[in-house]
Amino acid sequence: MQVTRIWFILGLLVTQVVSAIAAFHQNNTASNSTVTSTGDGTAGKDFRLECDGSSMGLVQSHTRQGIYYLRGVCGGVYNDPHASRCSFLDLSMCYINDGGNIRAQRMGRLFDSCSNCVLYSSEGSNMLACTCGRGEHNGGGTQEAAVQLDDLLYVKNGFLSCYGYTNFECPYIDVPY
Repeated sequence: MQVTRIWFILGLLVTQVVSAIAAFHQNNTASNSTVTSTGDGTAGKDFRLECDGSSMGLVQSHTRQGIYYLRGVCGGVYNDPHASRCSFLDLSMCYINDGGNIRAQRMGRLFDSCSNCVLYSSEGSNMLACTCGRGEHNGGGTQEAAVQLDDLLYVKNGFLSCYGYTNFECPYIDVPY
């Protein structure tokens, strides 16, 4: 089962990378800017450029079972090039499970039907992979699904963000989240 999951994730990864390369080439022919649209009219730099890659991680909530936060230390705090902050973003505010496939949607409640999520990086892209329910209309059961995070997420004043939403600064070690 684990080997099948790995092969499935690798297959999804190849598909995502090919799509990302095509989108990259299409965007670069239109503009050489690193500023991208976030889908809500707010322009922001690609969060990979604003955040410390070694700080990125997926953290499971201690108080809200089944909720995952993306954690990262990002710059852009009040346009100070030396300032950064650690923040959490609840990814269920940004994505939905659509019949076993993860896609962007405001307040999508992804984790209502997806679990066992992992964050990984491939070819410079930040990816989220989960086991998601397919829904009764798709025959039930579960399947592995993945989504590239770089197309939607951005940094706003040092906070990881999507659709204008930010969550909170990283809590102290003894504070539940």
